[in-house]
Amino acid sequence: MGPGTSAGVVRFDRLPPEFEQAAARGTASVMAGSHGRNDQRAELEVGNPQMYARISANRSHSDNYEDGAGQRVHSAYEKWNADVALGWTPNADTLAELTVGAGDGWAKYATRAMDGSMFRRDSVGLRVEKRHLTPWLSKLEAQLYHHSADHLMDNYTLRTPPTIGMMAGGKASNVRRITNGGRLALTLQPLQSLEVVTGVDSYVSPHDKRAGTPSMSYQLQPRVRDAKFSNWGWFAESPWKAGASTRWVGGLRLDQAQVRRYTGNMSDSRSDHMMPSGFVRWEQTLAQGTTVYAGLGHVQRFPDYWELFSPSNGGLNQGNAFQLLKPEKTTQLDFGAQWKGERAQAWASAYVGQVQDYILFNYAGSSKNVRNVDARTAGVELGGHYRFAPAWTAQATLAASWQNNTTDHRPLPQTPPPELKLGLDYAQGAWTAGTLWRLVAPQHRYSRDEGNVVGRDLKPTAGFGTLALNASYRVSPTVKLLAGIDNVFDKYYVEHLNLLGNAGFGYPGDQRITEPGRMFWVRADFQF
Repeated sequence: MGPGTSAGVVRFDRLPPEFEQAAARGTASVMAGSHGRNDQRAELEVGNPQMYARISANRSHSDNYEDGAGQRVHSAYEKWNADVALGWTPNADTLAELTVGAGDGWAKYATRAMDGSMFRRDSVGLRVEKRHLTPWLSKLEAQLYHHSADHLMDNYTLRTPPTIGMMAGGKASNVRRITNGGRLALTLQPLQSLEVVTGVDSYVSPHDKRAGTPSMSYQLQPRVRDAKFSNWGWFAESPWKAGASTRWVGGLRLDQAQVRRYTGNMSDSRSDHMMPSGFVRWEQTLAQGTTVYAGLGHVQRFPDYWELFSPSNGGLNQGNAFQLLKPEKTTQLDFGAQWKGERAQAWASAYVGQVQDYILFNYAGSSKNVRNVDARTAGVELGGHYRFAPAWTAQATLAASWQNNTTDHRPLPQTPPPELKLGLDYAQGAWTAGTLWRLVAPQHRYSRDEGNVVGRDLKPTAGFGTLALNASYRVSPTVKLLAGIDNVFDKYYVEHLNLLGNAGFGYPGDQRITEPGRMFWVRADFQF
């Protein structure tokens, strides 16, 4: 889903039957669980053939959790989001939609020297669609959007600040990013069997920052511009049904990215050449419910803010990674098959890829350097389910991936270990029940102190298994009650893709954060 789009909004060309006249419908849920977990969610839709409104809101809160050994982890959080979409459909071929959204929250981090005290986001968007303009122009779509993300990290609002060291007395860091952009797309139909969607999109995204302390609030400091990103792109995509059982899909995209860096009263910029991306996918339907497919794609990704500005070697006199870091270029082949029978379903998928100029972080010591390397990747997923009795269904999924740094001839960091999920579901009348057994293998392929912008490898990780149970009962057509237990056996374990625990909470230098122990939850769903 791209910027400025809105998921789940009632589409003017797919209004449900109840909206043929003025009508309203909605859903809501409330949940409570271990460690102070409580969630609330509500969604309301009202409309008629000429206009509609959709309102959605949610809130989630949790206190610090305890791991399988009973150790309390600094992990409490609270967040909320609210979104409104207003649509006008003066006729069957025209739509105008306005979306407005806001959200905020806070989170305690056992893995960092600061907590997230604010995650404010505000957005507004406008979308206009017009269909059936000419025999060859079936749709015109235009979008404009504005997004603002205001993020505060500090070490004194949600914890007691240290008394010694660089963070003594309390520090705050406030960063903000504003993104303004738009998209124009045309759906062309030169032939009855051929459709082409093509258009352009663009955005401008300045970034600023400021800092403070408890005695000198960050709110009193001026925001200082440190970066400005912009991008424009052209895209085209076309599905083609070559026969009754054969389908092709292809697409192309060209991007031009630019970023400007501000240092004091000086600034410099970089503008990469056109970055091409594209894909082609073939699908073939065979006899007896079997479909096979294969696809080849290439995508280029421009470095993001944290990759260009957070490394220690990004400065002019420190390696200048800002100017020298290249975009990632991934070429990947995907293939697989799906089969569906009367009582069973199975699927298999796999991929192999070559990454040129993978953006790799090195976290050795107190620095955080970044550079490009080449890599190879591969992965496979197998799955299926079988209904062996009218009320019982068994399911299984196996996923594994492999990544290698071919420049340095060692594993690429942040590779998840193989994982097997086994499930058993029961459904009879108003009752349902299920169990999920998650088995994760050890991961011995790692690259110490290397990673990406969100995590790094530390050491091998032991395998583990967890069991979850759930059950539900439909009280009426409008009310459903659910309950469950996660990590039934109170397993003490860590995920391989995990962050280093902060020494301020007593974690050793190479210990990752443990996951929650046994957790109970109950939920009620409502429809009206």
